[in-house]
Amino acid sequence: MRAGTHLFAIDVDAAIEIRGPETFDRPGSGTSPHLTVRGHALPVVDLRQASGLSAFAHGCPAMLLVQAGAETFALAVDEVREIESVPCHKVRPASDIPFGFCSHYITLGDLDEVPLIDPARLR
Repeated sequence: MRAGTHLFAIDVDAAIEIRGPETFDRPGSGTSPHLTVRGHALPVVDLRQASGLSAFAHGCPAMLLVQAGAETFALAVDEVREIESVPCHKVRPASDIPFGFCSHYITLGDLDEVPLIDPARLR
């Protein structure tokens, strides 16, 4: 997926649903945005803001519903790209990732290494 100019990956087992453009719900001023999906209010995690870029204002071009343990949240992104199966030998731990919500790199096709999101670290 892409947030601004940054590319990220996430384990397909954590991804529940890919959605298109979304508008955030804000129940009151000063509250965190959420997204209502099938009657359930899910907290929104803004991947652009989490990666140090300007946050989405009231919506985003793409959304990924993510499972982190017992919690489900909506991950606001600029683009959800391809779904790929990555062999374990293409995943490596890394301590030099500038994003605290990533702990590994993966190699995807012709791309360089891409940070792998740990959903539990986003919340």
